[in-house]
Amino acid sequence: MSIKWLLFSFDGRIGRQTFWQWNICYYFLMLFVAGTITRMVPQWSAFVLPVFLLIILVPDLAVTAKRWHDRDKSCAWLLLNVPLVLGRISFPMSQKMMDPVSLEPSLFSSVLSLVGIVCGAWIFIECGFLKGSEDENLFGSAPVSKSSSSTV
Repeated sequence: MSIKWLLFSFDGRIGRQTFWQWNICYYFLMLFVAGTITRMVPQWSAFVLPVFLLIILVPDLAVTAKRWHDRDKSCAWLLLNVPLVLGRISFPMSQKMMDPVSLEPSLFSSVLSLVGIVCGAWIFIECGFLKGSEDENLFGSAPVSKSSSSTV
């Protein structure tokens, strides 16, 4: 498996282990960049972070698409990512634009957060914990896990 295929192709299947490895790297990278930007240039963080999140959006969707394929589901299930993406991109900007007196989020922001939590939980459970198709499916042959490929 090449990194180019993993991060930029929407074809094929991956197992849960690869999905988890990607997500751990993805969230550590997000936290690192957010922390660095916030410390170094806090006045730019509301604009730099959404741009960074858009840059790593394609690799995240490509990995998730392959996991949906392993579950024998099409890329249409990536639509569950829409509220998550909107929330991640709008959060830094909404923090800068929030009224410092009331500190209350807007109704749109609250609804988006709730929908994002539901969609995120669905993706988390389905892609992170549920087993993929054991045999070949419409999206290719089953990914080879390291434990099943070794011979004793």
